[in-house]
Amino acid sequence: MICRWIPDIKVKRTRGLRVREKESRLIETWRRQLAQEYRQLCWLYRVPLKLPLFEIREGQSRAGTWSPGLDTLSLASWLILDHSWDVVLEVLKHEMSHQYVQQVMGRGDEVPHGPAFQEACDRLGVHPEFRSAQGAIPRLLTGEGQRSGAMLARVEKLFALARSANEHEAALAMQKANAILRRYNLERLGCQAATDYDYLVINPGAMRIAAHQRVIAAILKDFFYVNVVIARQFEAKSGETLRVIELTGAKENLAVAGHVYHFLIRRLEYLWQEYRKSTAATGREKNSYWLGVLNGFREKLTIQDREAMRTTGNNTDSSLICASDPGLIRYYRARYPRLRTVRHTGPRLHADTYQAGQQEGKQLVIHKGVSADGGNTGRLLADG
Repeated sequence: MICRWIPDIKVKRTRGLRVREKESRLIETWRRQLAQEYRQLCWLYRVPLKLPLFEIREGQSRAGTWSPGLDTLSLASWLILDHSWDVVLEVLKHEMSHQYVQQVMGRGDEVPHGPAFQEACDRLGVHPEFRSAQGAIPRLLTGEGQRSGAMLARVEKLFALARSANEHEAALAMQKANAILRRYNLERLGCQAATDYDYLVINPGAMRIAAHQRVIAAILKDFFYVNVVIARQFEAKSGETLRVIELTGAKENLAVAGHVYHFLIRRLEYLWQEYRKSTAATGREKNSYWLGVLNGFREKLTIQDREAMRTTGNNTDSSLICASDPGLIRYYRARYPRLRTVRHTGPRLHADTYQAGQQEGKQLVIHKGVSADGGNTGRLLADG
């Protein structure tokens, strides 16, 4: 008797049907999210556009298209799957600008990416790299892979020197790096040098920004020459909306600030594990220790800032340098035309653990790359 295995075609068809149903539900979620983002953008930029039909296309080579005769705005599925949502929104704003030219300006017969379109892009705050005819998607700043200018190369070398086992040498290297950043930004504003401004999205991958992450964001704003916004960002693959930290500033400052953020996140975990080994502290005390470290680090940066003001004779502290940057102010307002301030109450702290962290934070030195146990590996910047 010959026995043959007969595949269960019905089971395979059922599984295939479930996969297609899941994909259909996800695409419908994308459409609803795009409609929501569209309404939000119209409100943010005060543009009276008519909600179009949204279409997600597979096999479409262009990232997005606006079809005026059909009132349809199409985005490619690969754009949504392969890129972060902030990139999707830039393409959406690009296509909305075409719609604005036609429906509001009444100049739809002009050159597709000509003066009318550029005016519409200004109105909708489209990123400069997304204003041309679409080819490859522009690579926005990620904190890695940026080519170093002379200033960044010097800062990178000093961060490398800050790994020195000699505490005095390490602290001096970090102080010099901060002095270079300060001088660069003061000179840039003093001579009104042309500056490329950009944004950097830091996505912790959660629905809320933790207390220590907010404190780090505040440190970046006050000492590393960037502006900070806590925003929401949709995750296309999961269909969830998460909280993210958006930094805006000169590209050089963003590269440094991004490095500092990730260094501090990883260093906090390493320091906490070392503290637990020596004290047998409980997990409930971790947040107190982290906030103590960050407060101590802030105190250290404040002292360095005051020393820099004394030695240079310029009494502008670091937090006010960004506030006096007209180019950044224009970029910031164009990207975030409507913002509101929300206050957060601080968490309850374990006093002794907080103070122990504070003392550790006063000794903390930012540097480029630490050993595996320190958590931060890799390069700050690309080779120049």
